Amino acid sequence: RSRASLVSPRAGAGEDLARYDAQAKEDDARQYGVWGVDGIRQRSASFAAMQEDWEDAVLNVWLSHGAGEVAAQRLLILGAKWQKGPQGELYRDAEAVAYAVRVLTELLPGADAPVIFHKTPSLALLCLNRHELSRRLVALREGARRIPPLDVAATLNKDPRLVTSSDDARALRDTTRNVVDAVIASVGFVLDEQGVASVIETCPSILTAHRDDVADAFAGYKTELKTRLDGVKGWSSALLFALDEETEETTETEDGDAKTSWRSCWSSLGEDAREAATRASVDYAGRVVEPFLRRADVERQRRKKNPNDADDAVAR
Repeated sequence: RSRASLVSPRAGAGEDLARYDAQAKEDDARQYGVWGVDGIRQRSASFAAMQEDWEDAVLNVWLSHGAGEVAAQRLLILGAKWQKGPQGELYRDAEAVAYAVRVLTELLPGADAPVIFHKTPSLALLCLNRHELSRRLVALREGARRIPPLDVAATLNKDPRLVTSSDDARALRDTTRNVVDAVIASVGFVLDEQGVASVIETCPSILTAHRDDVADAFAGYKTELKTRLDGVKGWSSALLFALDEETEETTETEDGDAKTSWRSCWSSLGEDAREAATRASVDYAGRVVEPFLRRADVERQRRKKNPNDADDAVAR
C-alpha cells in the first residue's frame, strides 16, 4: 500500500470547489434568505439595476480562474462601492485582479487564488508587490525546511494569514521555524517528515501560533495516541519507550535558534501501526489543536487590548 493511502488531509480540487460553493450557498441563504439558496445571484430587479460597470469584467476574471458562480459573486463584494481605499479599488479593477491572481499562482503553484483572496482580501495588495510576496514565501519555506514534504500551497489555501501575519520576512521565518520545532517535539517521535507535514497541513494555524501555545495544544497527544494504538498490530519497543519518554530535548543551531532533535521510531513500526499513528495525529490536529489555538489566539488578543486584566489575574 502506498504512503498516499495512509492519510489524505487534502481533498481533490473538484471536491474542494463543490464544498466551498455549498458552504457559500448556506452562508448566503442565512444572510440573504429572501433571495433563496443562491443568495446574491437571485437578487431583486431593483438591486440588479444597481450593478456597476466593472462587475462583469471582474466576474469573468474570477470565473476564468476557477471560482464557482456563488463564490465569484461573493468575491464581487470585495469591490463594492462602499469598500473604500486601495483594497476596494483593486477589487473593482479587472486587470489588477488578474495580475494579483497571476502573481500568486506563478509564485505558488497550486494556490487557489479565489479562496485565498476571499479569506484574506488584503493579500491581493501584497500580490501587487511581486518581490515582497516572493520574499515572504521564501521565508516561509526556509522556516519549514525541516519538513520538505510540506505543501505550502495547500497550507496557504487553508490559512492565508501565513504570509500576512508579519511584515518582517526574517520574523516570519523564525516564527515558522520555532513552531515547526514545537510540532516535531510533540509528534516527531512517532511520525516521519510526511506525517508531520500532514499534521501541519491539517491545522495550518500552527504556523502562525506561539510556540508555547503549540506545545500546550499537544499536551494530551501521547495519552490519546496510546489509546488509539491499543490493539493495533505493528508496535515496537522503540514506540513503547518513546511514549514514556519526556518531550524531545532542544539544542541551539549555529545562529542561536532553538532546534529540537528528531529521533523517530517510525522506521521500527509495522504498516498497521504507521497508518494508525498517522491517522490519529491528523485527527488530533484537526479536532484538538485547531480549536485550542483559536481560543489561545482570542485570549492573547484580549490580553493585548486589556493588559490590566492579565495583571489582575496574576494578582488573584
